[in-house]
Amino acid sequence: MEDIQDKVFADFEVPTTSDGSYRGMKEITNATKKHFEMKFNQELAQINSRLKSAKTKVSLVSIRGGIQLRATLPLKPDDTHRQGRSRKQYTISLRIPANFDGLKTAEEEAYTLGKLIARQTFTWTDKYLGVNTKRNQEITFREFYEIFEKLYFQNRKKTRKSIGTIQGHKKVYRQRFLSDLSINKDNFKQLILKADTYSTRIKAISVASVVCNLLDISIDFSDLFLEKQVKQRYIPTDSEIQVYAAEFRKHYESAKFIEQARKDRWKIYKFFYGLMAVYGLRPREIINDSNLYWLISSENTNSTFKVGSDNKTGYREVFPFVPEWIELFDLKNKSLIDWVKKDFFCDGNNEKQRRKIDLISRNFRIVGIPFTPYDLRHACAIRAHLQGIPIKAAADNLGHSVEMHTNVYQKWFGLENRKKAFNQAFEEMNEVEQLKDKLRLATERIAELESENSRLRLSVVSK
Repeated sequence: MEDIQDKVFADFEVPTTSDGSYRGMKEITNATKKHFEMKFNQELAQINSRLKSAKTKVSLVSIRGGIQLRATLPLKPDDTHRQGRSRKQYTISLRIPANFDGLKTAEEEAYTLGKLIARQTFTWTDKYLGVNTKRNQEITFREFYEIFEKLYFQNRKKTRKSIGTIQGHKKVYRQRFLSDLSINKDNFKQLILKADTYSTRIKAISVASVVCNLLDISIDFSDLFLEKQVKQRYIPTDSEIQVYAAEFRKHYESAKFIEQARKDRWKIYKFFYGLMAVYGLRPREIINDSNLYWLISSENTNSTFKVGSDNKTGYREVFPFVPEWIELFDLKNKSLIDWVKKDFFCDGNNEKQRRKIDLISRNFRIVGIPFTPYDLRHACAIRAHLQGIPIKAAADNLGHSVEMHTNVYQKWFGLENRKKAFNQAFEEMNEVEQLKDKLRLATERIAELESENSRLRLSVVSK
């Protein structure tokens, strides 16, 4: 597999995008697919050139996700030729997948078939007729699990992100599909229907779609989606964010079950809390490939945070939504940054990162904070709107598309924030009206003065 990664993807840079939606991910998928197809077609052409040079009367063609052998052969049993000839060109499917391992297999099969043709010993056996060929649909879910990761990386580059993705897919697969049932439409649907919530159902369908794509199976899952029930989300206000930040210290210093050596760990969780509140970061962006020391660099005159390129939406430099909170949360404390680097950076280990992120979320719950780490990010999206920051600038700062910013995040724009927005609008309208009144009074006063000035000039002339 590694030789395929080196051969196919060594010169491929995975595109970065600030769009974490389906559309953004689709752009990356399409770019990867285009690069893979280019390399695949180059290799296919080289193999056909080798077959031709070796005078092997067989060529390879790629059709609908498979590699097939093309050759002029004796007529199949019960077949005829329109011009009465005894030979005809056939395209033979041995169910070889269109990937680089498949190319190796297909080339070997082409030489084998070529020898039979050269020796005039070719006959239409079950192999070449496709009789009793084991189809992908006959693979069990358990059998597929053993080759899932290998197939997944046949046509995509191995990066920290893609490794994390396949690990997530395999976790869902183990939970939902791992069984001795055969992979087919009915069994897929039977297992997917056991996921009875919107989020678990959509994860199951997503993984099932990946599996079908890898096995070249066409199954429509559109009738299995559940209607999404939008729950009211608790988005904290600025004052609540400041108040609840103190809960980490209260809990760690008062809890009797926490050993003395760990009493000061509240500082590190408050540090995470502050970074998410000030910059609207995803939790993973803090501990994955980020340059935390940039926070304390003398060159960082705008107090920005640099998100590493190996994150969900790539590299970005984030401006603080609430600059005055940087000092409040002690975000430029080098000892805290050293601590985070030592205890939370995992050198690209996705599973360890997932556990660290879970630990951060769990600490929110343990100390009694009534919202999640992600809600601090949502609060930044809402605050940006109230601050009048242009939508494109706010979306770029948060690392998502304008579409996601407007369609997804602003659905959490609750009653209190709407009230704020209306009050701000009314205040601005009142200010405009007041300015209009002042302008009208000033205009009237100017007219009065001009009239008085004209009267005085006439009085002087008459004298």
